[in-house]
Amino acid sequence: MVLGRAGLRLEAQKFALYLSVPILASLAFNEPTVQQWAADYFQFMKYPSNPKTNLKKEFEKLQRERVEEIEEEKRMQEKRIKGREEYMAQMKILNATYSAGRTADNNTDSTKNNRGGWFNWLRGWRWGGES
Repeated sequence: MVLGRAGLRLEAQKFALYLSVPILASLAFNEPTVQQWAADYFQFMKYPSNPKTNLKKEFEKLQRERVEEIEEEKRMQEKRIKGREEYMAQMKILNATYSAGRTADNNTDSTKNNRGGWFNWLRGWRWGGES
């Protein structure tokens, strides 16, 4: 203990922490509702509900459910692809109308200086009004 009293306080705090964490954890997780939730959520052990359960039928049922999940995922993938195609078609239409509008604006405003830039909004503003 090179630190003297400070080192003793540090060791006492660490010891209290080492004791309090397991005690608090056991108090928190000793509730029956928390144990039931943890067992259901993490499914530590999964036994057949009845010893006379036909495991072959249960396995076939699980396989059918898995096949249905795969088919559902394929349907969802097809819907996503179709949605993307519709979105891209809409974007093409919007881009075409936007570019047509831009060319019409450029043709009518040929006398105006159309320089772009960060401070484009400052172009029309002058100290003391417009000149």
